[in-house]
Amino acid sequence: MPVKIELFSRYQLRTNLNDSSLLLLPGIEIKPTHNINFPHISRIQITVTGTPGDLAANMQNAYMSVDFGTIKLLRLTSPQRLRQNECRWHQPLPVGVNCHLNVTVEYYDPDVRGSADLSQSHLATADCLIWTYPVEEQPVTEVVVNPVAEKKPEITYPGWFAIDFGTSNSTVTLYDPKVIVTPHSLPAEQESRLRDRLLPWIDARPQDDIPGVSQEAWVQEWQRFLTELSKNLQELGSVNVQNIQGEQLLEVVRQVEISLSKRLPWFRRASSKRLNQIYHEVFRVPPLEWQSLIPVELDKTRRLSEISSELEVTNLQPELQVSLGDIAKQHRLDAIRNGEAIEGRFLHSPKRYFGQERTFSMNLQGEIASIPVNQLLQAAYSHLIELTEKYRQSSGKCSQGKFYRAVVTYPTIASPFIRREIEQLVKQLDIADVQMAYDEAVSVAIFFLWREFGGDLNVGIESFKTRCRHDGEKWWQNVLVLDIGGGTTDLALIRLTLEEINPFEVGEDRGDGGRYYKLTPKLLGSSGHLQLGGELITLRLFLLLKAAVADCLLSAVAEDVIPKNTLKVQPEELSDRFLDNGKFQPGTLLGCVDSEVREGEAYKEALNDAEKVIPTRWKNQPSRLQSFYTLWEYAETVKQQLGQKHSTAGNFILDGEQIAELLAQNDINLPQGVIGSLQVTLTPDQFTRAVAPVVREAISIAQGLINSAFNNNQEQVDWLILSGKTCNLQLVETELYRVFSQSPHFLWNAERVTFEPEYTKLATSAGACFAEKLRQLSFSPQQAKELLKKGANQLYIDVKNLFYFLPCSFVREVIGGTPDPIFHAGQELYQLSATDNLAKYRSAWLGMQLTNNIRRQDFENMKLQLWGSYNGDALMKKLGMSEDDFKNHIFVQFEINQKLDIDLLLCHDKPHYLIPNHLPSLDAAAAIGVSSVITASGTIICDIAVNVAESAIALKTDAHTLIFDSNQDYSKQLQNFRSSDKSSPEEGLISELPPFPASGKHSFYFQFRNPESNTWELIGELPQPQITSEYPCKYYVTLNQQGIIRIHPFEVPYFISTSVECLQQPGCVFRDSLQPQSNNVETERDPFCGVH
Repeated sequence: MPVKIELFSRYQLRTNLNDSSLLLLPGIEIKPTHNINFPHISRIQITVTGTPGDLAANMQNAYMSVDFGTIKLLRLTSPQRLRQNECRWHQPLPVGVNCHLNVTVEYYDPDVRGSADLSQSHLATADCLIWTYPVEEQPVTEVVVNPVAEKKPEITYPGWFAIDFGTSNSTVTLYDPKVIVTPHSLPAEQESRLRDRLLPWIDARPQDDIPGVSQEAWVQEWQRFLTELSKNLQELGSVNVQNIQGEQLLEVVRQVEISLSKRLPWFRRASSKRLNQIYHEVFRVPPLEWQSLIPVELDKTRRLSEISSELEVTNLQPELQVSLGDIAKQHRLDAIRNGEAIEGRFLHSPKRYFGQERTFSMNLQGEIASIPVNQLLQAAYSHLIELTEKYRQSSGKCSQGKFYRAVVTYPTIASPFIRREIEQLVKQLDIADVQMAYDEAVSVAIFFLWREFGGDLNVGIESFKTRCRHDGEKWWQNVLVLDIGGGTTDLALIRLTLEEINPFEVGEDRGDGGRYYKLTPKLLGSSGHLQLGGELITLRLFLLLKAAVADCLLSAVAEDVIPKNTLKVQPEELSDRFLDNGKFQPGTLLGCVDSEVREGEAYKEALNDAEKVIPTRWKNQPSRLQSFYTLWEYAETVKQQLGQKHSTAGNFILDGEQIAELLAQNDINLPQGVIGSLQVTLTPDQFTRAVAPVVREAISIAQGLINSAFNNNQEQVDWLILSGKTCNLQLVETELYRVFSQSPHFLWNAERVTFEPEYTKLATSAGACFAEKLRQLSFSPQQAKELLKKGANQLYIDVKNLFYFLPCSFVREVIGGTPDPIFHAGQELYQLSATDNLAKYRSAWLGMQLTNNIRRQDFENMKLQLWGSYNGDALMKKLGMSEDDFKNHIFVQFEINQKLDIDLLLCHDKPHYLIPNHLPSLDAAAAIGVSSVITASGTIICDIAVNVAESAIALKTDAHTLIFDSNQDYSKQLQNFRSSDKSSPEEGLISELPPFPASGKHSFYFQFRNPESNTWELIGELPQPQITSEYPCKYYVTLNQQGIIRIHPFEVPYFISTSVECLQQPGCVFRDSLQPQSNNVETERDPFCGVH
């Protein structure tokens, strides 16, 4: 028997020692009995019968029966333990349990190629008696005296996981350093793809249409090729080619190429072309295992890493618990079918509720509760983490320890309010370190960048160079990521720059000559939309289908096919625009919805009248939920049938039986004789009219982002990455070509448009997980020397550079005209103080408004998004100032960080700066021989510069950097300085310093503007401050009236206070936060708001 079922024949039922409600059930394992000929599983049926009946049913629910069908069989290559859910029994364990567990496995034997032989199926069965004693026995407690041992400290898991909680589907990728594979051959994922593509090609024996070559010639040449190949492969023995791996598989490839070289030129050219396509596809499979990345199997029923995000509340006490996936969908359908209340208990797309202040009321097993949406979302994250933990424990190959770090992705356009909410929700699940560094679009870009390098770094780098522009030793390309998912659209425009760094000194031994490369991604811009994706497309199809059904039924009434009183609406109740002499005019209602532009009174009236025929608006009448979800599923089918690439399905037809079912859900019964005459048809043209506006809006955002980033430059997008399942629609490809083939910033090349349906969802979590690995495990070129000497090339991807530039602009609302810009897209961010752990940037000092509204602007002509606000009026009243005084004397400086959080620095008149006394200084006044360097009129008595000696060495007398210019009027730039030991301020100047020379010191010189002399005289030198900075920083020099020069790392600090009352006096700076705003939710774009 090729399949063996490992199962106890008898099993005493018992409970968990630490949790008396958790039943411990017997485990089931299936395994192949042969090492080579692996069976293909089509069905696993598990039943539990016996007494007590309710306990037997409860145990059966814990086991997962699976039907793979014949399309996607499970190839059993190793022992597999069947998954089971927790089995809870909230009563004392019954005595006299007598239940029978039966396991039936249907499978197919393999044929000579290792594929399933579908001509005959086979069965393997096993039984187990589950029992307890007929009379409850008193347990015998065995007392064991153990020596007192100290409690061992809790182990921390050495890896981390990345969660992509999507609108429609979710994935988790685990990084586990215990999973290490030594690369002796191709990665396992690439080997599998090579077998899946190479052997079917040989079996198919394809023939191309080549002039002068007959079909008979093709047959003969294929036969000669296969004869030669079989002879060359005899050394491999009788091993099934389908099962070989490692070096044996590479030997098969070698023999294929050798055999091919002996064939006629036309056959060799045609075959080589297809083989090259296969190799190209194989090397593009990301080697997850080599990077210790594991896609977590979240859907154990289908054995997939992707799980539906539909949520079901399963428990309210003792703590809120939810489940995700198809099981939640099935339970929803069952509940609707049974007439149970489902509102609040099931959420189709929970992610769309981020940032909303709302609660969901539900009735669960007689318990009524009102749950805030954030608790439900947190429970969803908890469930994903729980599934990850179960997978980690069951796989047997992962490290142990408590999860410490989680990487959580988020929509690119999500506001700081939403980002902070997500971070706090996950942290509260006992995750100490929650990384929110990678939005969904950037994560996808990192994944496909890594995929570009395949499994071989040496070949991958050279291949990457060939697709780049170059300037000397730098290669770069511009990448646009367009991710149209189930609910959101996310975009990122990134420049990738590759450069070689030589860590060796001149003459130093390089060993075997390995090279060190640095790849720097720079975020040129990002954008997106929180309500633009596949579900909006389904909603538009839903409304079209609803209008079509309503039009069909009303037409049948008008034509006397259906009795007038059958429907719950009479013609006179309809809008006059659909009637002629009181009779419905067929096609008029559908015509108001069947258009690209859906707006105006006619459209609204059409939807309202369609609702009278097919009620689906369930917000105030939950009984209509069944009709809503039934029609929603039909709309999803329309999208799949008419929208997929190369679809040949033709029209979508909703027949009379399906229409009758919809009406029956609303207690409307059609006469049996008319059902066969009813039919609704949607054509591809109708589909296009419904879907095109959504696709065009997404692509217009991409076009606007490109035009804004490149502006009038001649730059182009070199690589377009498409992600998200909606990108699988043919209309997306058509519209992309239409728009980008005419763009000066995109030279259309199908080879540089990447869309991989296999990775549309996994790419986000895997990319974020890999990016965090790069950040955590990277090392400097100097530390890589030993590896380079051994001939190993090294690639460092500077992921942190993504955080150094603003991806969008921010503006402040003003009265009339264009909003006032405060931050511009592409602005570089810096570390502003020694204690900062985020990169930041500050605006200029601006006048204060009573109401401050800050909006995000991704590019020109895009609808501005309210990012946050600040109530200046409340501040004015708190300070007791008049409106005129407040507007004339209170100033604001905005500070933004890499997370796009915005703070306000507030000051009464000009800010004062705090000058630390401990900093090294130079006395310029003494060196120059004056008492004061700054005059009363605000000028400098002489020029002060750095890089004077360096310019002289370079024989360029004008290459110095002028720090303070004696010809400039500084009267409006004079600042107020305070020191820690002086209460009264003094005036001074601040100037930015250029980079330090190789000596690590800046030498300051002065020169009087004298026509007879251009001599520079030395003031002195100051060393570069010894600091540790997480991000790039600037250096500044201050000069006070007494001529004291100091160098400051980071920004010169303000004289600050934590009390808002300080704003009543000039000079002190008070910090406050912009009040973030949640993202707007448009009812017209929300499918599950209950009003459609």
